[in-house]
Parts: sequence; C-alpha cells; structure tokens
Amino acid sequence: MNAADTVAYAATSDGIDGVEGARRRVAQFRRHRQQLGAPDTLTEAGIVVGGVKETIMSRAAVASLEELRATGLFLEPLIPDRAIVQEVRISGEWYGQYRKGARVLDAYTAIAKKVLR
Repeated sequence: MNAADTVAYAATSDGIDGVEGARRRVAQFRRHRQQLGAPDTLTEAGIVVGGVKETIMSRAAVASLEELRATGLFLEPLIPDRAIVQEVRISGEWYGQYRKGARVLDAYTAIAKKVLR
C-alpha cells in the first residue's frame, strides 16, 4: 500500500466479510502512516462486486449487497456472472475476446472509467 494512492475492494455478492476485513486493514495502514508522520494519500475508490448471478439471488446475497451499498462505496454496474469467465481461465485466454464475455468486459470498463484517474 505504500506505493498506492487508491484502493478498490473486490467482492462477490456474498463477500461482505472480506470487504470489512480489507477496510480494517486500510484503516490500520492509515493509522500507522499518521503515527510515523508520513503522508496518507490512500483513498478508497469503492467496492467492485463481481460474479453476480442475474437469476433469483439468495436472501443472503441480497442482504450482502444491501450492506455493501450502505457503505457508500458501492460501485455500479455489478459485474455479471458468466460461465465464459471460468471456462477461459483454464486455458489462459481472455474472456473479453468472446461474445459471451462482452457483458463482463463492458461492466469492468464502466467501473474503470469511474475509478482510474
């Protein structure tokens, strides 16, 4: 984190615990920087939620998404779950070169436009 100026948290629709842990780590990092008298320029860009099923979601997933939204860091659009992403991972190919991966690519592109400076 010493070389970063921005952090984006990655989560799945049921990954609220991981985001909370990562945010605690960032807060701890900031406290240590302040104790050292070092600059604290790390900003939270937001939470990217990937692998979201577009069918009927479980109550737990809906509740997790609501908790993530409540942080004020929730970035949209949600990254949809697509089988092509897992399928090409095995072969080391990029899902963006396939028609079925276009929705995932479009969602990440929209997020990148919001986050990257």
